[in-house]
Amino acid sequence: MNLSPTRRTPGDLPAETTSFVGRRRELGQVADVLTRARLVTLTGPGGVGKTRTAVRAARELRGTYPDGVRLVELSALHDPALLANAVAAALDLPEQAARPALEVIADHLEGRELLLLLDTCEHLVDACAVLCDELLRCAPRLRIVATSRQPLDVPGEHVLAIGPLSMPEPADGAGRECDALALFADRASAAVPGFTVSEDNRADVLALCRRLDGIPLAIELAVSRLRVLSLDEMLTRLDDRFRLLTGGRRTSVPRHQTLRTAIGWSHDLSTAAERLLWARLSVFAGELSLQAAEVVCADEEVLPVDDVLTSLIGLVEKSVVVRVETPEGTRYRMLDTIREYGQEQLAALGGEERTRRRHLEYFLDAARAFDQEWTGDAQIPLLRALVRDQANVRIALEHCVATPRLHCDGLEMATALWGYWHATGLLTEGRYWLRRTLDGCRDETPQRVKALWLISWYMDIQGERGKNEALLKEAEQIAARIGDRIGATWTFSFQVHRRYFLGQMEGCADDFDEVRARMTALGDDTGLLMLGFYAGFMLIITGDHEKGIAWCDDSLARGAAHPGEQWARSWALWVKSVGLWLKGDHEASVECAREGIRSKAALHDLMGLAHFLEGLAWHAAQLRRFERVAALQGAADALWRRAAKEARFGLPVLHELHAQAADLAREVLGADGYHHSFEEGAALPLVVVVELALDDESAPSPDVPPQRSGPTDGLTPRERQVAALVGDGCTNREIAAKLVVSKRTIDSHVEHILTKLGFTSRSQIAALHATSSADSVVPPSEV
Repeated sequence: MNLSPTRRTPGDLPAETTSFVGRRRELGQVADVLTRARLVTLTGPGGVGKTRTAVRAARELRGTYPDGVRLVELSALHDPALLANAVAAALDLPEQAARPALEVIADHLEGRELLLLLDTCEHLVDACAVLCDELLRCAPRLRIVATSRQPLDVPGEHVLAIGPLSMPEPADGAGRECDALALFADRASAAVPGFTVSEDNRADVLALCRRLDGIPLAIELAVSRLRVLSLDEMLTRLDDRFRLLTGGRRTSVPRHQTLRTAIGWSHDLSTAAERLLWARLSVFAGELSLQAAEVVCADEEVLPVDDVLTSLIGLVEKSVVVRVETPEGTRYRMLDTIREYGQEQLAALGGEERTRRRHLEYFLDAARAFDQEWTGDAQIPLLRALVRDQANVRIALEHCVATPRLHCDGLEMATALWGYWHATGLLTEGRYWLRRTLDGCRDETPQRVKALWLISWYMDIQGERGKNEALLKEAEQIAARIGDRIGATWTFSFQVHRRYFLGQMEGCADDFDEVRARMTALGDDTGLLMLGFYAGFMLIITGDHEKGIAWCDDSLARGAAHPGEQWARSWALWVKSVGLWLKGDHEASVECAREGIRSKAALHDLMGLAHFLEGLAWHAAQLRRFERVAALQGAADALWRRAAKEARFGLPVLHELHAQAADLAREVLGADGYHHSFEEGAALPLVVVVELALDDESAPSPDVPPQRSGPTDGLTPRERQVAALVGDGCTNREIAAKLVVSKRTIDSHVEHILTKLGFTSRSQIAALHATSSADSVVPPSEV
């Protein structure tokens, strides 16, 4: 099942698109130093291979860290205020809580043994230093590997300099193998089919690698010229460039200048159209699509749109642009050092402002189109596209904030993306951009009204209630002055929303009826789609179950014309499931929950999944499946801690239903048994949580079947299950794999079994299992 709009969890290590060559000494150093230091920074000039080395080291060390390895890619992030948000995303921590992101991250990592890789820190070095210092203090088992052109200067930091690839000294001749030669041979065989490094050309290859100081990026750029030049010609032309650089003297140059010379050589050997495209592509951050390149970089006079693809292919062949295959199609990106060169060229050409303006217009148009279409069938593809373009969206918003005449464009863009902020859980970042663009654009417009009620809505959801009255008052006054009837209606709706979240229910039902009538008169289909579930929820928790369910059904009926819409539909299903449960129609409630879970999983909505898990735990308690109750509540609790400031929206009726199920489970399982199952649920991977939630649980199946008196009476059902598997000869690791829990959890279970039974060895458990009847130890299939 697809659990994320990106189809790749942020923070995963990327697949290697080319073979990894050499660096065994450096990889060994990283592994060794991490046994002694908690922060290791790989330093070196651009293009030397810091990122490839760090990622490969992290890949090789994954098994060392029980809680995994996470990568935070920072090259496309320019605003230090969003650093913690980027780390939270890599750790899969939604921004649905109002707490500072750094605080959420620190709490999440506190008890975890995890390796965090911060890649490309030099442009955010101060912010990275503060973040590392704070996290290392709060999470004693955390290790961090950073890559940067300069150290972070954090207490306890261990700096490893990553140098060029190894090469033999000139006096050694051409006989010894080396990493630089191996890289050249590998990339050359891919660039020119049939090319091999032989005794005939080995000396020339080594001479070229030496001229390029063994810098990996310089070698890769040079290799691309083999398609049109011989090795002799390459050496001659490259040597001419260095003589020009050094005034004709055969002297060495700094390594950063060596790389710059190699990049400049690739630039000079490019066509005029390729050079112009290279410069214009430098305004992008992260990845880009061909369509984006054509719209932003083409012009009628110098670079017609039909020439963009041809020039892009040329830059890919020269290793200036990297082709990236994604589930959404082919995309492209530049390495940081090459992008920096392109930015210099763009500034020299004098077209930077025009290109950045076209970049902004492209992503502003994309935001407008998203706002118009995101509640339709294309919802998930649209969300995926924006997730892919997040770095460019941020760059466009930063450009607006930094340019006074573009402040109101920024506000329009931030408000148009409201569904993106909401559906992807980026409420904190959404509020950040809404606030910044509001501060810059003071015009009284529908966009300002919308931004004000959006911030208020996000504050309600994130638990910051009672602090948003002034926002809504300003929105109300502006809407009245400019005649914005739609904005006035949404504002009124969230004034009611605010009241019921504060527990001030009097008059809310009548006011929501008025909102509904006004939205109907305005033909506001999106408003009515949303109103159905958030007003329906208020009606249900105040006891009007029938009316609340009917409002949810209205929302579901409106969305039925667009089966691809998942976000509003899933919330309407959750609210309806709560209403059906409180009404006493439990089977129908569970059916709603099952349907909604599939939508929440597709959206990767952790808070939404937690809500549904809670409801399924109520049903499990009714069926007396008490280990399931504890596991579901544990899984939900883990998601609450990742996604929200407070569980269950802080509402008493939901807390009460949670407590009733938990108390029943503790009564039967005992506090210890409940705790173990709860912790097992909390440790489950998300995909397994979804499978657990969707398991058929229609038939009552008591977790504690009638038993004859025997030595296992004091064990919980899970402990009897583990004992049975020990009796079958399974190791703790094998049992953990069968039950989809951590080995540490099984170790704990076995220790408890030994203590409760007064045993000292696993063989005694196995002997008991062999002589016990089926009633004494529950087989795995029955739990």
